[in-house]
Amino acid sequence: MTSDDTSNNPLFARLNELEQETDFEFVVELIDIFLGETPKHIQTITSALRSQDYSALTIAAHTLKGSSLNLGAKRLGSLSLEFEEIGRSHSLISSEMNTQEIEKEYEAVVSMLDVYKKRNT
Repeated sequence: MTSDDTSNNPLFARLNELEQETDFEFVVELIDIFLGETPKHIQTITSALRSQDYSALTIAAHTLKGSSLNLGAKRLGSLSLEFEEIGRSHSLISSEMNTQEIEKEYEAVVSMLDVYKKRNT
């Protein structure tokens, strides 16, 4: 990823903003917490979809949405919002619903977070 790619990216813009408000080490701590917790939230969303547990779906998706948006991962936040809304509205959960798109986006976010951490070390 070139510096041009990072300058227009909302994730990098948000991380740089957080770094200005705090410091690099604090931002890395936030990233590490995010990386440690997000797979658990995705797994909870997956399980909640299978068991049609609207409460667990809402909570996990809401938490993932908040932590994603806090770091500037807007697409991951939007995908999480979709699941949160399903949980809140008790919409029908079809057997075709899955977390593939969230998982794919999470992997992209992980790559970008790695670039950020390496760029500043």
